[in-house]
Parts: sequence; C-alpha cells; structure tokens
Amino acid sequence: MKIVIQCAGKKRQDAGRLTTPAGKEVIFVAHPEKCPDPAYFCRPDDRIDSDHGTWREYLRSYNQSGVNPNKLCRARELYLPQIYRALVDKYGWQSVFILSAGWGLVRSDFLIPYYDITFSNRGKPESKRKPRDQFDDFNQLEDCIAQNDETIFFFGGQDYLSLYLKLTRGLAARKVIFHSQGNGYQIEGYECIPYQGYTNWHYSCARDFMEGRIRI
Repeated sequence: MKIVIQCAGKKRQDAGRLTTPAGKEVIFVAHPEKCPDPAYFCRPDDRIDSDHGTWREYLRSYNQSGVNPNKLCRARELYLPQIYRALVDKYGWQSVFILSAGWGLVRSDFLIPYYDITFSNRGKPESKRKPRDQFDDFNQLEDCIAQNDETIFFFGGQDYLSLYLKLTRGLAARKVIFHSQGNGYQIEGYECIPYQGYTNWHYSCARDFMEGRIRI
C-alpha cells in the first residue's frame, strides 16, 4: 500500500535552502519574473548557471550524496500540519509520498528545500503554478510500484488532481482517489470515493482513513 497526500502551503520558515555557487540562498517559485528581486528566485528546472545543470538535477544528486550541508528537510518534515507526521508514523517513510506543486511526487524522506509554489488560486502571482507551465516533475512513486496488486490512496484537492493523474495514469496498480465532489464523480482507471468536507478536507479524510473510520 502507498499513500499520496498533496503538499501544504504552511511550511517551516526555518527549513534549509539551496544556495547559488556564490553562496546566496535561493527560493523556488513558479514565476521568478514576477518577484521584486528575480535574481534570487528560481524555478526548479532553471539552470544553476552556464556550467551546471538544473536545480532539480542538483537536488537529485544532493539526495544521493549522503550528506546534508544545507540542512534540507525530509519532505514529511517541511509541512506544518500534523497529518504528514501521523501518516509516516503509521505507514512508514517508504510508503508515504507527497504530491508537491514544486517538485512532483516525492517520497516522504526525500530532502527538499523551502519553496513557494502552489496550484491554489489563492497563491501569490509568483507562486501560482499554471497548467501550461513546464515542470520536469519527479515521479518517485513509479519506481516503487512493482506489483499489480499494489494499492495507491490519494488524499488531495481538485487543484492538484491534474498533476496526480498525469504522474499515475500509467502505473499498474489499484488507484483510489478520495474527493469532495459528491456521488457520481468518476475518473477512468481510478476508484473515486466521496468524502464530505470543506477547506483542507483531505487532512480529516486521511486521518479518518488512518484511524479506521473509512473502510475500503
């Protein structure tokens, strides 16, 4: 079983950041050109400079290095709501994945820097990721689905659903989506289960699932 939950807007402000070769901290946004000082705001897929690859490529290598000089957070630890910790405590680091608007589908123990990217319409202009924006999203879930009898449960809102479908349609697994769209909502290739709730309903849905109040 694998659990996927969308990322949260509330993040640790003291979370580690990546730095330029000159040592300047970088904050990742969807549209640096809309920032007051775009020199130190980047997209994850921007090149670091003319001699290096992209920030995303660097982050992959950073995770593989076995050291953490920038004190980046594991994905589960970056977000403030307690549900992320609770899910990992219940199911383990290797079974919980975060759907990040900045980085894609990452495992809960993958080190990521502070970023300010969202699909929410309430996001700031520089933070709002649009459907047409080009991101080379990580898909760490696809490497973990080895058996057709695996089940993936998704807890997330409509704003994040398009990216989730893009990254999971080809996975040979049973795929369950909890949603707040009411009865009759369907997506081909997925089991869609309604859950009554409002803002951040997916947190309470995930907790109800975790504590056995939702049975599949």
